[in-house]
Amino acid sequence: MTKDTSNIASQTAAAATISGHLYRASIIAKRMALAAKNSRAMVLRAGAQAAGLKVISDYFDELAGKTIKLSGTINQCAISISQNSVRQWRTNSFLSHVNRTKKRINQNKTSQLNHALNCGEDSLEALNSSMQSQLSQLNEQLIDIRQYMQSSSVVAVTFRLEATQTGDYQPLLEHMANTIDGLSNDIKHHITFSQNQLSQFKFTQH
Repeated sequence: MTKDTSNIASQTAAAATISGHLYRASIIAKRMALAAKNSRAMVLRAGAQAAGLKVISDYFDELAGKTIKLSGTINQCAISISQNSVRQWRTNSFLSHVNRTKKRINQNKTSQLNHALNCGEDSLEALNSSMQSQLSQLNEQLIDIRQYMQSSSVVAVTFRLEATQTGDYQPLLEHMANTIDGLSNDIKHHITFSQNQLSQFKFTQH
């Protein structure tokens, strides 16, 4: 049984779009990691008056590292989904061609075609099963990274409050907190877009 080629086409396009947005999110995450390292350096320079910020700046740095790693994993998953969609398209086209051929030839000569159809259908079913697993995995990873960014926004508020105790360093530290918060929101935008794209697909969640 063949699949609706328009669905496969939209699935392929959506996966490619998600991959693009996740790549941009990973670039922003690298900027966030640099900002987190700068905040750590500034906290160390501020000394005792910024002691309460050290744990927070360390957290930002750790969070940025996790985000970069997860962004890369998510992007690879999106690429795999796109590649799976292309393979489904090709298999579906093959099945359509065999079915058309089968209608044109003598019924006594269809055994090889039936074998080819069975193999193609099995391949399509395996690809679809793999797709379900990949979509579910991508969904879970998008949820994880979104939670990271929500945590970052909450911690940025605490960072700003603590920065009020650092005297002359307050403006710089507040600026760094705002930068990290802004980058977190930019990543969250790309993740939200990707989740909206993913919601078009019907898949089984584990």
